[in-house]
Amino acid sequence: MAFTATNKMYPANHKTIFVLDHTPYFGISCESSIEFDFLKARGPGFIPISPIHKSLWTCSVESSIEYCRIVWDLFPAGKLVTFIASDTHAHILNLWTPAQQNLNYIMNGMAVIGTPPLSRSSQTNMEYSVLHGIRSAIEVLSEPTNIQLEKRDGNDNQSKLQNRCRVICITSARDDESMKRLEEIFHNNLIQQNKTAANSDRLLTIDYCHLVIINTFPINIESPVNSHPTKNYSAILTTEVHSIRAPLISHKLSSLILEHYDLASTTVTGIPMKEEQNASSSANYDVEIFHARDAHTAILKGNAFRLGSDKNS
Repeated sequence: MAFTATNKMYPANHKTIFVLDHTPYFGISCESSIEFDFLKARGPGFIPISPIHKSLWTCSVESSIEYCRIVWDLFPAGKLVTFIASDTHAHILNLWTPAQQNLNYIMNGMAVIGTPPLSRSSQTNMEYSVLHGIRSAIEVLSEPTNIQLEKRDGNDNQSKLQNRCRVICITSARDDESMKRLEEIFHNNLIQQNKTAANSDRLLTIDYCHLVIINTFPINIESPVNSHPTKNYSAILTTEVHSIRAPLISHKLSSLILEHYDLASTTVTGIPMKEEQNASSSANYDVEIFHARDAHTAILKGNAFRLGSDKNS
């Protein structure tokens, strides 16, 4: 989609919603073992500790929380993130209000809902589905933020307030047809919500939404769901699908955040750090730093200026 002045004035990254699949399937292991034995000295008769495995849910939460942490570290204000977990209904963990836009609030909400149920309860008539969270996310996107309210109330009618937003959904689909159906349902609910918002004095219509679906699965299986790049689903919706193994969600979100917030990364190499278990020695580490993309341009311009000065001297 072509970049316009409207995109810059009303960026889609002002409002982001994570919809996390909290159905029983996400309670299974991602099948990537973590060695839980940190002892270097092993005497006779030592019984090693069995390795542990993260669940699909743990991989999803850790990765999305890290994405959120980077956003709020770089943008203390103006970039809002809401989390919704979906099982038999939607659990909205926080809203757009500034008091709920912090990691402690999110983590407390995660602790309250806990891990996904190990099996489907026969005591509920409701279906376990990510669709509950999808529908709820679209409703929350219509809720105005404080910044949007200020712009709407102070609008001089020369330019219309644009409600542009993004949804990142981490789920697991059976096949490509199921994924296409998910995109279709999202679009249909988007249109229906806009009809509701058009008849409301409080809600905002959704002028544009970017839907990012991460289809994930354990490392020991192959998923029949294929990835597809960003495509224009309609005038108000673009979609993309990434089908990846659960331990790689964090890497995928780390690359997506660069695009979503116009960032770049710089890796500082060879940093000596003391090791806790052997404080007398140090090891060299590499540290990746996220920053505004313009920083690279400024550095290149500075180097060009220095080269020019060196030639003239």
